[in-house]
Amino acid sequence: MPIGQEPDEIDAESPAEHDVAVALGFESLDADRDDQDDELPSRAEMWELLQQQGRTIDRLEARVDELQHEQNRAKRNRKEIASRLNDVDDSIEEADDTLEQTKEIAKAANANANQAKSIAETGGTAAEREDSEELPGGVEPSSSPLDFLANCRQHRVKTHLVDRGTPRKNRFRALSLMKRWDEFATKRTNGSGIFWTRDNVKEALTAILGKRPHAQTLKRVWKEMVGLGSSDVDVIDRRVSATQESTEIIAMDRETADGLLDTRYHHLGLLTVDGKVSDGVTPVVTQSDAAEV
Repeated sequence: MPIGQEPDEIDAESPAEHDVAVALGFESLDADRDDQDDELPSRAEMWELLQQQGRTIDRLEARVDELQHEQNRAKRNRKEIASRLNDVDDSIEEADDTLEQTKEIAKAANANANQAKSIAETGGTAAEREDSEELPGGVEPSSSPLDFLANCRQHRVKTHLVDRGTPRKNRFRALSLMKRWDEFATKRTNGSGIFWTRDNVKEALTAILGKRPHAQTLKRVWKEMVGLGSSDVDVIDRRVSATQESTEIIAMDRETADGLLDTRYHHLGLLTVDGKVSDGVTPVVTQSDAAEV
C-alpha cells in the first residue's frame, strides 16, 4: 500500500470489480453467457415438452394397435369368405352330382324299356346281336370307359362333359390327369406299370386347375378315376415298409397306360348329341360322314 495513506483512502482509490472485469475483457463473456441462459427453456418448459411427446407416442402406439387389429380382422374375413366359397362350390357339385345321377337313372330306365321292346319285337337281346368285329375300319374296341374317352378327340369329350352343361367336371379332370400319367404318375422301377397316389393326383390337379384342389374335389376326382378305369385299374394298398402305414393307390399296367395315347377313335363319330356313350367295353361307334373334327 502507498506509504502514509489510511486504509479507507486506499479502498476509495481501488478500482471497482466492474472496471477490473472490463480491463481484463470479462464483460463480453458474461454478456454472452447471459444471452445463452436466456435462450435455453426452463425446466418446466422442458417437462411440458416431454409430456407432449409422450402423449404423441401413446396416440401413435394406440393407432398402430388399431391398424393391427383391423388387419387381423380383414385376414379372418378373407378366410371366412374363402371357406364359404368352398362350401358353395361343394354344394353346387353335390347338386350337380345328384342331378346327373337322376339323369342316369332316367336313361337306364329308358334303356331298359327299349331293351324290353327290342326283345319283344325280335326275340333276342341287343348284347346277343352285338358283334365287335363290325366296328368300322377294324378299330379295336375299348377296354374301359377310360380307354374309350381317352382315345376320342378331347375337345369333343370336353364339349359333352363340361361345355354343354353336363355336370361332369370332375370326370373330365380325372380323364385329363390320367392321360398325363407320364408327367405325374409314379412309374414302377421294373417298367411294368404305373400307379397314382393321392399326392400324385393332388399335384396333377394343381397343374390343371392352377391352384391347390379342395379336399372334396380331390376325393371326387379319385372316385371318378376308379370308375373310369373300371377293370383297367386296380385299387390296392401299398406299403413301402413294415413300419409305415399302407397307402391306397390306383395301379395300371404299362401297356394299358400307353393305350390311352393311341388316339384310335379320333376319326370316328363316337359321341351322340346328348353325350351318351356305351357303358360296356365295346363302344358303339359310327363312321363319320364328315371330315375329322
